[in-house]
Amino acid sequence: MTRHLDTSQSAGIPPTLDIATRIRTNPRVKAILWSLVTGMTVLVVIALFASHVL
Repeated sequence: MTRHLDTSQSAGIPPTLDIATRIRTNPRVKAILWSLVTGMTVLVVIALFASHVL
């Protein structure tokens, strides 16, 4: 069991899953991602509006 865990950790699979769960559960990261998504959405709406007006 310990050998299997050691080999999987050296392969790098559990740390990536651990980082993924940390990112998903971190409220600061969620806030940053939501602000990025909101900013990109606003920019896309402005670009679409500008392209139709011009």
